[in-house]
Amino acid sequence: MKTFTSFTEKKRTNQAVLISAFVEETGKNESFFLPLSVTKIDGNTLSVDDEFWKTKLLEMQNPATEKLAAISTALYEPGEKSAKVSISARLESLDRTYEIWLFLPNSKIEDVTGTQNEDGGTSYTIKVPQWVYESALKNALEYQLNNFWNKDKEPQEHYTAEDFTVLNDIK
Repeated sequence: MKTFTSFTEKKRTNQAVLISAFVEETGKNESFFLPLSVTKIDGNTLSVDDEFWKTKLLEMQNPATEKLAAISTALYEPGEKSAKVSISARLESLDRTYEIWLFLPNSKIEDVTGTQNEDGGTSYTIKVPQWVYESALKNALEYQLNNFWNKDKEPQEHYTAEDFTVLNDIK
């Protein structure tokens, strides 16, 4: 059994517990979920099944790399906590293209590259985790839909985020 004598229980569900503790094997404080089925908490002592701990430790030592989305855009405005990025989305049924602003948290932006265009403008490529891009796009489209495009429509006529096609180069 792997034993911790100093840990913080951050959150608990019916099936798991989120723990923060110093992990000797990695040499740093880590936060991780442990299934209650392999975990025993007795006062100030936390014990974890050895086989499960070996697997969990491998995950901590070799974290999976996140898939990144590279967003090509002409508008990139860094802010204090997030960056504003513009993408174009086409609503097929109206045969119109709209400019949508995505707000990406600065802490999730992996890389920003700017290149000069032939017309003197700057084109940016912003790399963020794929899930951050998808979440920002969904939030931006839903905001536009709820506050503008679907405002005066009957529920059966409402557009959805899936009705839009992103025109920017997303890799």
